[in-house]
Amino acid sequence: MSFRRADWDADAYHRISGPQFAWGQRVLARLELRGDEVVLDAGCGTGRLTSLLAPRVPAGRVIAIDRSAAMTRSARTLLPDEVGVVQADLLALPFRGAFDVLFSTATFHWVLEPAGLHRQLLAVLKPGGRLHAQCGGAGNLARLHARMHVLMADARYADRYVDWREPWCFASPEGTTASLAAAGFTDIHCNLQDAPTPFADEAAYREFIDRVVLADYFTRVGAKEREEMLDVLCDAAATDDAPYTLDYVRLNMTATRPA
Repeated sequence: MSFRRADWDADAYHRISGPQFAWGQRVLARLELRGDEVVLDAGCGTGRLTSLLAPRVPAGRVIAIDRSAAMTRSARTLLPDEVGVVQADLLALPFRGAFDVLFSTATFHWVLEPAGLHRQLLAVLKPGGRLHAQCGGAGNLARLHARMHVLMADARYADRYVDWREPWCFASPEGTTASLAAAGFTDIHCNLQDAPTPFADEAAYREFIDRVVLADYFTRVGAKEREEMLDVLCDAAATDDAPYTLDYVRLNMTATRPA
């Protein structure tokens, strides 16, 4: 039996993913475009950010992909017809040498095989094509995850997590640089960026960690246990120096496929 979430709740994510959208806007603002490029948005989610990317290439085209069926359905509803929307796994991309730019935010940390991912990214780019991306990096959400792991070891819940494997890979700049180079990229630049993210109140914090950050953990417990665990996590967050703040860390990366 799989204990990972079957799929994302696209409607909820679209409504509460303000932090991811804000980071993505800043990453997009740093991306230099002529306006005629063919761009792949890898991990488009519900298409909120793609809707800002597409107008920046009026003489080009954007293809948006996501592994989630729910997300791609939502993106297809939101985005104009000229934006292609494809359900695809980043480790099995159905393109080769097709894109001038590969853009991605808040996605690559969900791929547990960085070396395979980076080979796929190189393969879909044209010679001279650029990677411009951001995802969760080393230390991302360390405080919240440490608290969750204490709960997972509690006698009330421990038997549910005996074979637990983290569903993400929060990589370092050094490891990412080495992996991108091994895949064949050049002109590689990677760095970490702290992005502490406050929430207005307990209710907003609780919904976000429940629906987004910890959803995979909670697939292993029932509704009553889930609420018990959320109570403990929210009580702890209330006592932090900045209450109800998530300690996000972002990994920025740019690289080029040799011409």
